[in-house]
Amino acid sequence: MNEMKQNADKEIVQSDLATIYLGNLATVDSDLNLPARGERGSELTWFSRHTLFVSHAGKVTRPALGVGDRTVELVVTASYAGYSESKVFAVNVLEEEDLSRPVRAFPVAVTALKGSLPELPSVVVVENDSGAYTVAPVTWQAVTATQLSQGAITVKGAVAGSEIVATARITFTDSEPPRADTSKQINYFLPDQVVLAPDTPFARARDRVLEYLLGVNDDQMLYSFRVAAGLDTLGAPSMTGWDAPQGNLRGHTTGHYLSALALAWATSGNIRIKDKLDYMLSELKTCQAAMTDKYASGFLSAYSEEQFDKLEEYTTYPTIWAPYYTLHKILAGLRDCYQLAGNQDALDIYIGLGDWVDNRLSRLPKPQREKMWSLYIAGEFGGMNEVMTDLYTITGNKKYLRTARLFDNIKLFLPMEQKYDTLGTLHANQHIPQVIGAIKLFAATGDKKYYDIANNFWQLVTSAHIYSIGGTGETEMFRQPDCIGRLLTQKTAETCASYNLLKLTRELYAYKPDAKYMEYYERAMYNHILASGDPGGPTAGSTYFMPLAPGSRKSFDTTENTCCHGTGLENHFKYHESIYAWNEDNLFVNMYVPSQVDWGQKGVKIQLASGEGEGQFELRVSGKGLFALRLRKPGWSQGVAIEIDGRPVNPPLIDGYFTLEREWHDNTVTIAISYSLHSEPSPDVPELASLLYGPYVLAALDAGEEMLTIATKGQPLEATFERVGELAFRYRGIDFVPLALINREPYHVYFRITWDV
Repeated sequence: MNEMKQNADKEIVQSDLATIYLGNLATVDSDLNLPARGERGSELTWFSRHTLFVSHAGKVTRPALGVGDRTVELVVTASYAGYSESKVFAVNVLEEEDLSRPVRAFPVAVTALKGSLPELPSVVVVENDSGAYTVAPVTWQAVTATQLSQGAITVKGAVAGSEIVATARITFTDSEPPRADTSKQINYFLPDQVVLAPDTPFARARDRVLEYLLGVNDDQMLYSFRVAAGLDTLGAPSMTGWDAPQGNLRGHTTGHYLSALALAWATSGNIRIKDKLDYMLSELKTCQAAMTDKYASGFLSAYSEEQFDKLEEYTTYPTIWAPYYTLHKILAGLRDCYQLAGNQDALDIYIGLGDWVDNRLSRLPKPQREKMWSLYIAGEFGGMNEVMTDLYTITGNKKYLRTARLFDNIKLFLPMEQKYDTLGTLHANQHIPQVIGAIKLFAATGDKKYYDIANNFWQLVTSAHIYSIGGTGETEMFRQPDCIGRLLTQKTAETCASYNLLKLTRELYAYKPDAKYMEYYERAMYNHILASGDPGGPTAGSTYFMPLAPGSRKSFDTTENTCCHGTGLENHFKYHESIYAWNEDNLFVNMYVPSQVDWGQKGVKIQLASGEGEGQFELRVSGKGLFALRLRKPGWSQGVAIEIDGRPVNPPLIDGYFTLEREWHDNTVTIAISYSLHSEPSPDVPELASLLYGPYVLAALDAGEEMLTIATKGQPLEATFERVGELAFRYRGIDFVPLALINREPYHVYFRITWDV
């Protein structure tokens, strides 16, 4: 009887699964109606394997223009009287439509040696009838032999898909352009020279991740590498999430883990961390030797060469998943283990793998590489140009510099060099690391175009694509300039993007120590990176997105091994990096994070401590030396009062820094920075704004999904809010605290503020 009942229940479930109809799933462009119950009474539950495009409830978010259509597996489980069975639907979500048409192309300028054919770009920047900028392929008219000896010529090109004519001005010169000055104006301190004060939010975040790293199973991190190499996995469990044995991105977390170990060792000196690092590199070297016997010399990965083969055939995601991106994480980990921990195995593996990259890519024609790098996700290569340039800097071998330039992405680099904002249809974190590579190439080559690419990109992003917390991107994508208030969703501000923007900011600041770079750095470090870590224990969990929709909650990845879990392993060992900077005559204090720096080059120590009250700091100079102390004036401050040994001073403000130049000898500087409540409107919807107190973005603890309204009734914000504690305020019963101090509570970051009486 029971068997008959079970068979009957099974028949009902299978019948209900068979009769589910969701419409034409090959061309989905709107929300799906997901039934909760089958025709014969089964309970239906739904699970999406890619909620970025289809939610568990069937809400559809079309991929941004340029991403391409996306196929999402939607799993339904039917349950009836204790029997359950599942079925998978393949949902093809159409990318957003491009209804715009180019109306003009912007000219390009090219230089070439006399007698040599010029290298013309394969794309030009165009303006569409929507007013947005993008790039389009162009076919240029041929340059004749007689034109090669002329001083300058203009050639025309046909822009694909239009009747627009592009022009290129070619100037022929007698010699190569001179190398630009690549000297940096400031230096950063080594990790062991700066120590964070204990029991601060920054030190606590670092210590939680350090505790996590000490508990990581190294053999689990090596699992897929050993499988790919045909070696014993020593009984270790396999990796999970994006790094699972079936996943096409496996190996990327191990690369981040290497970097995290190197950073943790450099900042803590914990010998257990060093032992783990040395073990990882010894075992990876064994894996590389075994894989060299199976594949090409020097190859090391958590899978075979198949994904690289398929990329060269233009295979798209998700059939393959960014093989050079994963390779970059491994190479970056090797670099960090060599540079920060002095591990020679790391350098040996780095060189072998660098040789493999050079051998693989140097045989490919330029058009093929350009098409590969333009593929959404599949062609994402992280910062391969960065790590190959770094390998050149370490070894002096110029072939690695040549290899780095093979990753030049003309579709990004050309508009950035010309300072046209074509970012609106690009995947944010696919492109930020490429620009970090550009600034590294500038340092190595003196080719100024690379500096212009990096600096222009930074200016465009930070001026028109940044949320108040310092993060960028929505559903991983850059949107059109100044589109912020209209895009307050659950999928804003990918943590990886801020990780990389901070790296880029540090590089640019070294060439020009302008306070504007540190204004952005402080904003993102305090309000995105610090806010991204799981405060609930040593899980090293990290937010993927920092949701900014009303009533959002943070979600910390602890097991999925996403890209942001990987960068999250590193982030919290980097708080010390940019607090201070120095050159021969100056010590720059960029952020007021309690800490100590040992300026051995000058023979002095600087201790920065919090005073009594918010915005009160005490800076003690121990030792003797002649130099200028440069104290950054925060852009959010209403005023700064400075005393030296109890005597008020009024130093000049130069490039955003109060400059105190003198012979220092065991002096104490007190700094009082006025904190105040202030608002920062979104550029596209001015009535929507964030609230800040000092450097902190405040979040309202409220679960409502409607935008909160703050009515000032003509009063200043200070009078509108009740002060209820340190960094804590209240408005009409709702508490406001820094976003970085929120765990899993629901919150709001943007508000509708009315200023009328």
